[in-house]
Amino acid sequence: MKIAAAMVLAAGRGERMRPLSDFVPKPALPLLHEPVIVSALRLAETVGAARVVVNTCHLADVMEWTLSEIELHTEIVISRESELMDTAGGIALARERGLLGDRGPVLVVNGDGLLNLDLEPLVRRMASSDDLVGLALLPHLDPGRWSRVILDDSGCVSGIRKPGAPDRGEVPFLYPGAMLVAREALDALAVRPGAVPAELWGPAMAERRLAGVVVSGHWREVGTPLDYLEAVLGRLIDGGPVVDPSAHVHPSASIGPAFIGRGARIEEGAVVADAIIAEGATVASRAHVVRSVLLGPAATRKDEIVTDEFRAPPRSRNHRE
Repeated sequence: MKIAAAMVLAAGRGERMRPLSDFVPKPALPLLHEPVIVSALRLAETVGAARVVVNTCHLADVMEWTLSEIELHTEIVISRESELMDTAGGIALARERGLLGDRGPVLVVNGDGLLNLDLEPLVRRMASSDDLVGLALLPHLDPGRWSRVILDDSGCVSGIRKPGAPDRGEVPFLYPGAMLVAREALDALAVRPGAVPAELWGPAMAERRLAGVVVSGHWREVGTPLDYLEAVLGRLIDGGPVVDPSAHVHPSASIGPAFIGRGARIEEGAVVADAIIAEGATVASRAHVVRSVLLGPAATRKDEIVTDEFRAPPRSRNHRE
């Protein structure tokens, strides 16, 4: 089965990522040499989608500029929303604009997580069934933290439950944010603000046409500033720092495990460890920054000690990139 188009969801406000998402949309946060959204875009490439639609709304200029810097074999098309349409509404609007083609299922992926999945089992299931929606699932990592998806013997979703201890005999699965949506379900979506669980999964589950397919691969949430910091630090090679060529680091500064990103300044005698300093942020002379993230105009004072803090002032209208 050919997947002609994919959609990556990147329009949201990212409330749990504040204050960092006040300056950079969550999917655009720099993850060393690439933004968070890249893993979702690459997943779309792996299923052969010739076009990937990305919806934007919150800090749309910044999100779109970030996308313009990404090199993929797949075409990236923007669907900008003048008001936030939520997940299902954003998909419906892209369809109404003719961006998702007119036949075949569409792959929909959340743009704010790190994922690498083998979707071939899901593609095969959708090609041989009349399912309206198929969810890629993983064995559950932490039922107390994330919602649990329950399957019946036929592979249909029989329940989606809030985080909590599984019931006796329950086998919980995790939805990492990738699904195939059949054309019938896509065409039924109304162009209005609405969420995927209510507008897409609920109707499909009521008809017993919401499938769940366990796939192989991995997923990592990047939902909060601490999640983001840990994801970046986990990618450092041998615990050493990564310094962007555009950053300025004074020779007397001490840099431990850290990401010193685009336009950052680390001044004389500063100490930085287990931290992200990016998007033009400044660590002043002799300041110490540990287990923290500074983005944009955020700056320390001289000799200040910053520990376990996340700083990113809201982006002004004239500060677009």
